[in-house]
Amino acid sequence: FKDGASFLSTSHVETQILQGKEKSYGAELMIKRTNRKLNGWLSYTYSRSLVQVNGGQYWNSINNGNVYPSSYDIPNDLNLVLDYHLNMRVAFSAIMTYITGRPITYPIAVYYFDKEPYIEYSGRNAFRIPNYFRMDVSMSVEGNLKRHKFMHSSFVFSVYNLTGRANPY
Repeated sequence: FKDGASFLSTSHVETQILQGKEKSYGAELMIKRTNRKLNGWLSYTYSRSLVQVNGGQYWNSINNGNVYPSSYDIPNDLNLVLDYHLNMRVAFSAIMTYITGRPITYPIAVYYFDKEPYIEYSGRNAFRIPNYFRMDVSMSVEGNLKRHKFMHSSFVFSVYNLTGRANPY
């Protein structure tokens, strides 16, 4: 969208959109283990996504025609999932997630003209929100293990965000 685009003040929304070029690249790796007692995987993704919108004039450009990271530019994403079966009825699970912060545009100044505030923003997606880290753990206790029964039940005890980190999401 154009810088300062307003979708409420115009009936021609298509005039608020600009065309540009996007370049994306990356790699994904995954190691998986399956066993009766211990299952899980470790995955890592490196991905970049860069945008350039240069229409020749400043009103047809974003970020002065310079390349900027798109909202999908999240370079590092690491996930670990483990599932340990203590016996037929009891299982423990753990999930760990680490993601580097996504790009964001922040207001950097406020100017007043005739008592009206005007906000100045940083370059498009010039900053990143803080990195995201979370670890969840759970214990599952299966109900009756009879083969032929009408319903199957289990009790699951979980702790979400075990480390208590205040993540931006």
